[in-house]
Amino acid sequence: MDDEPYILISTISPEKGKKIGDFDKHSKYLVKVTAPTDLSETLFQYSENFFEAAHIITEFILYANHPDIGKLDTYFLAIAFLYRHCLEVGLKAIGFQYICRKEDREKFVRNTRHNLSEIFSVILNKCELTRSDEEVTWLKKYFEDLSLVDKESDSFRYPFHIVWKKEEWGLGGHFVVKRVFTEQVHIDLIKFANKFEAAYEIIKKWYLKDTDNSIEWKELKPIFIETGGYYYAQSVVGYQYRRQDFYPYTKAYLETANYLKWFMKKQTDSGNCEYKNRLFLPMCYLYRNCVELSLKTIWFEETGEDFQVKCKLMMDKKHSIEGMWKQLKPYVLEYSKGTTEPEYIDVIEDYCIQVQKLDSDANKFRYPMANTMQVYFSQNKRFDFINIGDFFEALNNILDGIDSEFSYVNEIKAEMEAEYYAEMMAEQGYYW
Repeated sequence: MDDEPYILISTISPEKGKKIGDFDKHSKYLVKVTAPTDLSETLFQYSENFFEAAHIITEFILYANHPDIGKLDTYFLAIAFLYRHCLEVGLKAIGFQYICRKEDREKFVRNTRHNLSEIFSVILNKCELTRSDEEVTWLKKYFEDLSLVDKESDSFRYPFHIVWKKEEWGLGGHFVVKRVFTEQVHIDLIKFANKFEAAYEIIKKWYLKDTDNSIEWKELKPIFIETGGYYYAQSVVGYQYRRQDFYPYTKAYLETANYLKWFMKKQTDSGNCEYKNRLFLPMCYLYRNCVELSLKTIWFEETGEDFQVKCKLMMDKKHSIEGMWKQLKPYVLEYSKGTTEPEYIDVIEDYCIQVQKLDSDANKFRYPMANTMQVYFSQNKRFDFINIGDFFEALNNILDGIDSEFSYVNEIKAEMEAEYYAEMMAEQGYYW
């Protein structure tokens, strides 16, 4: 890109009475989400949209005039999700071309869930194959390797998995966290992105019944992650940040969403209105996931609750924005005593409830239908992408501010406790 987007970091905050769905019918920033008439076609369009979002963000960080190593390390997480998701919905679009009955589609989606290797295996058995044996072999190996890292499409959305570990002899158990990256890894981002694009080239040709050979995969190994590469094209993950678990994820999802919003506005202002409709849903999903991550950051890293309690609540609430907020609200009220902030808390709560009503299960912006085959948009729906983008960004900004305030107060408390402990030890005659 020729110029750095000015809107990546802003200070906009929630406003009383603001509505996420508000729009001016004369605004040039209106987008239309169309009610599906053919789920196979709609799934394919979603795959195109998420592919384009991933490609645009990847180009931004790889070909910037002044490469930002920090963006390479964090944006990788959002890019990986966007590319991976375009493959998933692209494969499902192929499946839906041949699996037509509602009951069969529901079974197909429920049985394979997000596992690319399993989805691929089913469509090989049920769908007309128009790809060469070599392409199929490459895809099969690639998806098998990818699924070892990201079987459930959450390895690049969340910093760890919460797992229930049974005690010996099956007498009870406890929660443990399983991190995706347990050590620092220098990922070759160019190869990483090229393999996603090569896989998508095959899937796209398959869906379109284009019999021309794909070519991008031929020079690439069917290995999900390769390390090394050019210094300014490496993504380093597993780095120990100050808030080591959630911080890289919230930063990645918020800033990539901000970038897409800026990109859409720039293109629309210049008279190119094609991008706003294609990038709208990926932008919304990135923002929505950041809200969820921000709430979980505060709960998991700053509340001081017992570890097992933290894990259980996160499992119980899953993707519920309203549920997570209501769990945090008493802590926020406690921390805000003696300030004017309690009046503002109702505004934050209203924002969280609005997001929950719009997308209760974190699926509305990434799939056209639920697992039951009930479509999310049963009627055409208009949005103002600037309004909804600013709404999400403002909520994420204020949640980040709450997290920072909690962190500061907790640090002060820890220092006071350490000083008190040192004084008590000294009074009892213990010296270092």
